[in-house]
Amino acid sequence: MIIPTLDDAPTIAKTLENLNTALAAAGAPAEVLIVDAGSRDGTLELAADLADRYPLLHTRLLVQDRSQSGFGSVLRLGIAYAEGRYCVVLMPDARDPLELIPKMLSELRGGAHLVLCSRFDGTTVTEDVPRRFVVYQNLYQRAIKLLLGVDIPDSTYGFRAFNRTFVQALGISGQRLSVCSEMTFKVMLAGGKTVRLPGVPTGPMVREQSKFRLGNELAGYMVTLMRASLHRFGVRWF
Repeated sequence: MIIPTLDDAPTIAKTLENLNTALAAAGAPAEVLIVDAGSRDGTLELAADLADRYPLLHTRLLVQDRSQSGFGSVLRLGIAYAEGRYCVVLMPDARDPLELIPKMLSELRGGAHLVLCSRFDGTTVTEDVPRRFVVYQNLYQRAIKLLLGVDIPDSTYGFRAFNRTFVQALGISGQRLSVCSEMTFKVMLAGGKTVRLPGVPTGPMVREQSKFRLGNELAGYMVTLMRASLHRFGVRWF
């Protein structure tokens, strides 16, 4: 389990409590890597205390210099230090539907290379996802279908599971949140098996904790999609 953090002291305790409950119920062994991007609000100190409180999680803490950190670089650091064959990425805001983890791992053991939690597949309730996110995801989904010929409703959500060695071999390089769509597209283009599981966030997005800024991320999402499209037509991306 990889949990990227940046100033998440208000929610990290609930995240680890939920994870401990989910894994205890499933009886699944785990290693948790909390990869911090230079928090200044006590996230690391709190995480260290929580590691002692929840020994089932076998938590390790990794720290990257804040000036060099982005979601993508933090995620890659976690992947590099992970020891298991499979990785699950969790967001630190205590909203991910962690009850999907056993199903995610089952799909990976059955041969999947990437398992996506999909919030926008037409069967889930999205009241806790702001309307603007639903709109841009719908537009991005249409662009993906047009340029890549596949229907992926939620290619950007961080909560996902994947075969670590397969993904590492693809050379994930993104620095920001677009690393999630990069991983999705590269697995697909490499012929990997992708499975989509519908999932509903368990609470409303906490504005002051959300590090997502649509204006900052749009360019990265579009560049990633264009690279995937060009790769499909012979301009190699990886």
